[in-house]
Amino acid sequence: MRDHSRGSPVLAAMGALTDLVLPRECGGCLRAGSSWCARCRRALATLSFGPATGNTGGGPWVVPHPVPAGLPSVHAWGVYADPLRAVVSAWKDVGRRDLVGVLAPLLTASVSGAVAGAGWGDGVVLVVPAPSSGRAVRARGDTPIVALCEASLEQLADRAGPALRVAPALRHVRRVADQSGLGTGERRGNLSDAVAVKPLWRNAIRDRRCVLVDDVVTTGATLAEAARALREAGARGVVAATIAATQRTRG
Repeated sequence: MRDHSRGSPVLAAMGALTDLVLPRECGGCLRAGSSWCARCRRALATLSFGPATGNTGGGPWVVPHPVPAGLPSVHAWGVYADPLRAVVSAWKDVGRRDLVGVLAPLLTASVSGAVAGAGWGDGVVLVVPAPSSGRAVRARGDTPIVALCEASLEQLADRAGPALRVAPALRHVRRVADQSGLGTGERRGNLSDAVAVKPLWRNAIRDRRCVLVDDVVTTGATLAEAARALREAGARGVVAATIAATQRTRG
């Protein structure tokens, strides 16, 4: 388990070289000039759900409809609409890892709100990224959600409250289809009994409080299945935090 990540000097050097060769473009609107333009920064602020009553982080608890069985309480930063939708896609699927600086503060607020809303004021809390399929990892060459969790927790390192640790403890135990093209029922069937805690992480998960993290909550099927796996491994409490929630959810 790690408290925070250190940026790779090799990747940083490659990024600097790329900036010299290729013009930067905004991760939200693709305008040339900067990786995140002022117009998209202003538009992003309008998508925030804002602080929820009784929580210290940004965003409220959200509920997909219909609610999948076993779904934990889900905390989200804002609405999944452009430019947030565009920047999430660029970061995750187009390889724009430089945009982690845009997304990390949003996830930081959501994780903080989820922990506060659960009433977890001390001890250790594990931040567990949703698992990526082997096919996705091979296509992308990395696991961006893990790196995003690490960057987010680095921003929380000096805050009071429980000690937060990134725990990439989940894996797929069978092949699953891409969720993006599936309906609500198909998503649940696609993920049924598809996730488990990695053997080396079982002792670490047992009797721990866990915050599941994903980029977006749509139907809640991914979070419900991941929560089931954590509970079966002995997790004492499970809540979830995401950057965004689609319009089918409500606060």
